[in-house]
Amino acid sequence: MAEAVRLLSFARQGLYRLHSQRCYASCIDKKRPNAVKVKPMCVVTKRTRSGVEFDEELVGKYGSDRGHVPVMLKEVLEVLGSDPGRPLRSFVDCTVGAAGHSSAIIQAHPELQLYIGLDVDPVAHEQAQRCIGLLLNKDSSGKISDLRVYNLLKNFRDIKSALIGVDEQLSINGVDGILMDLGMSSMQVNNPTRGFSLGSDGPLDMRMDPQAALKAEDILNSWPEAEVGRILRDYGEENNWRLLQTRIAEARFSGGLYTTRDLVNLVQRSSPKRAGHIPKWRQGWIKTATRVFQALRIAVNDELNTLKDSLYDCFDCLSPGGRLAVISFHSLEDRIVKQTFLDLIAVDNELGNGERVSLLSQHDNGCIQAWVKQKVHGRNGIILTKRPITPTNEEVQMNRRSRSAKLRVIQKVGNN
Repeated sequence: MAEAVRLLSFARQGLYRLHSQRCYASCIDKKRPNAVKVKPMCVVTKRTRSGVEFDEELVGKYGSDRGHVPVMLKEVLEVLGSDPGRPLRSFVDCTVGAAGHSSAIIQAHPELQLYIGLDVDPVAHEQAQRCIGLLLNKDSSGKISDLRVYNLLKNFRDIKSALIGVDEQLSINGVDGILMDLGMSSMQVNNPTRGFSLGSDGPLDMRMDPQAALKAEDILNSWPEAEVGRILRDYGEENNWRLLQTRIAEARFSGGLYTTRDLVNLVQRSSPKRAGHIPKWRQGWIKTATRVFQALRIAVNDELNTLKDSLYDCFDCLSPGGRLAVISFHSLEDRIVKQTFLDLIAVDNELGNGERVSLLSQHDNGCIQAWVKQKVHGRNGIILTKRPITPTNEEVQMNRRSRSAKLRVIQKVGNN
């Protein structure tokens, strides 16, 4: 009995982690059949699974005909609609993509007066215009007929100029909600000519903006060898970066790398051949290739610097009490979002441990907020998700591309 109590105590403190659902503690004593039995313990992980019930029908309704599925859709709707005392009258989707999130938000908020959608990809921009146009045309109730809609072909780094171009007053009053979904759309991944996918052959392009000058092939074939290695190490977090850097430089003498198949073949040749010799941190050539493609895509589009600068601009564009929600898909992005949020709210370092954390009850401000457990207070705002929220198990099973998604939310201080 004492052993079971000890294990339960460790689990509650987050100090004891179970590695499978088959691992459990029990205080059953065969000599004492009436002894108290302890139920199997659940797996203790670092993930904070969403407490929102997964709605497959809702996701299917707003998924695109090209196979793109909006990630954590119901959670995003909860984030932007869980404050009954503050209606959502203006909203900006910084990465509109196939307009799945945008369409759901427009229909969920009949009080919405202004919608702005941004995307640097012309294909996504055209798709979003068509989807939202159809949505407005189907509005038989007339609830959203007065909505002002602006779909702009712009990078979210230009959010301030975009808002001023729509209405100069927005630079003063701000908007009530902003969403940034940093994941790639299926339209981009599934198109071989974009060069994002290692599963199909195509040019080594990887530009989000087709008008941009830099391509992945330029980095691989002409940038200094040391710089290529740095990209693989810092942006791909690839431990085998030195060998890959050398192999990429050697490939230049035999014509260079110009297609995704060229690069995939190089990664395969650079990976251990025998499964028994693959270190745990490598997990095979596919994982390595995924990290290499990620590193090149980040470098081509300057994604990390753009993200950091844009987070500051987005926060500036919020109205008092407005919320910014960010969905990231890898550790580099999430690290930037986490640290920038802390900088934005201006946590008072004189307060105890440097931040004031409060636990949320099930009913906070009179509404159920299953998507958040703790919040961090600062002088300029509140981080509503001290730990990022991840998709439900049901969503991950339906959409494998959502498995690495992390949602963080920040709210600007309101007027007293």
